[in-house]
Amino acid sequence: MKLFKIVGFALAALSCVHFAEAQQAAKLTAVVQTPGAKPGVLTLERSDGEGTFFYMPKGTDQLMQARASACGMFVIQTPADMAKALRDYYGGDYADARKGFAAVKKKYAHLAGLPGSPGTMAALYELVCAARMLDIPAVKTLSASIPGEKVLNPVEKGQVEAAKVLALVDDTPESFAAIQKAVVALAKTTGVRLDSEAYGWTRYALGRAAAATMAVANDKTKSANAAIDFYCQAAMSMHGAQKTVPADAIKRAMNLLWNLPDVQAYASKAPKPMEKKEWFKAPANFRDAVAMAHYYKTVYETGTPDPLATQLDAYYYNQLKGVKKGD
Repeated sequence: MKLFKIVGFALAALSCVHFAEAQQAAKLTAVVQTPGAKPGVLTLERSDGEGTFFYMPKGTDQLMQARASACGMFVIQTPADMAKALRDYYGGDYADARKGFAAVKKKYAHLAGLPGSPGTMAALYELVCAARMLDIPAVKTLSASIPGEKVLNPVEKGQVEAAKVLALVDDTPESFAAIQKAVVALAKTTGVRLDSEAYGWTRYALGRAAAATMAVANDKTKSANAAIDFYCQAAMSMHGAQKTVPADAIKRAMNLLWNLPDVQAYASKAPKPMEKKEWFKAPANFRDAVAMAHYYKTVYETGTPDPLATQLDAYYYNQLKGVKKGD
């Protein structure tokens, strides 16, 4: 008898724990116009992850449900912790923003899958932060599962799918075929649209993979040129969107250019600084490497100067030097 009582008390205690957790779950307010009603502010209790939300009408203890898509209006008010993470994100502090988004994703997981849900949007932003920080293992993990991702729009879905391509980067020669296949498949995927940054991630992934093939390529210059082209495509497509990934792409392209045989041969005798005659005698690859270094230092470099960029920038010749305005 005592045993049954002990078990009964234990089960009751566990039930109280689950009830307490449910009671403590973070709630959100939203401006909602449910079918047949006027717009009003509702407190959202939870969602089913598929677009249905549950709420208690004011003054009752009855749990009601409705489809967000059936509402004439459905706007979730941004909670303070999400707003803080967004400020860090737009301020370029991706490390702190990423921590904030991870916390928001966990806190509002029970409300994922609703339009504008902080739980779902925080998961997406956390993924973007990891991609911008080039944390490839984290990109692989985070892109595999976005809570409530069915409510993402085509551009947001494109970010997730492009991140899955970026997640394939492992700097092995074999990765090129896998990444190329994934890029082709993504181009044929319906319901997604790549913005310039997501497209840039795929170009960057191809650049890393093409560079990795140099280890086994018979024609290393050909592989290097392919990688350089992909890196330049990545940098140009992401220009203005963010700086971390394009800066890394520019540096990698610059290093590959610098190590090309014709560049090394000319660099051994090139004067610093260069004048017009020497500049136009230089191989195109040399001029590209120097121009890339100057671009990197002008647009992207912060903090400790990059040694190679500094070395190459010393060769830079301004072709507009001495040209009068209007000529």
